[in-house]
Amino acid sequence: MSISFVHDAPGEKLNGFPVESITPSEGTGAEIGSMSIIKGARNLAAAKKFYEWALTPAAQEMAAAVKQFQLPSNKFAKVDPRVPDFTKIKFINYDYAKYGASAERRRLIARWEKDVNSLPR
Repeated sequence: MSISFVHDAPGEKLNGFPVESITPSEGTGAEIGSMSIIKGARNLAAAKKFYEWALTPAAQEMAAAVKQFQLPSNKFAKVDPRVPDFTKIKFINYDYAKYGASAERRRLIARWEKDVNSLPR
């Protein structure tokens, strides 16, 4: 048993590991991947071209070829049948605006450090 991303299980199965994925019946969180172009980037034109390409269906459909089974962000991309069916997973009601805010992140990390990481090992 392990705790991992549900989209990693199909790749592990392809590598011959006897694994199945399950999610908590109470609900689970989700990760949202992202990309950014950094202000002042030296190769801004190339970065913009890469960004636009990475968002195309063709680019996102390449993921399965390299054993990546995340749900594509482009709704027109064909979804590999090994991508977990996220419509069958119960998700918690997560407030991304609140918990994604810098001040809240700092507060939670400080609490972790005080209440958990400071415990004797």
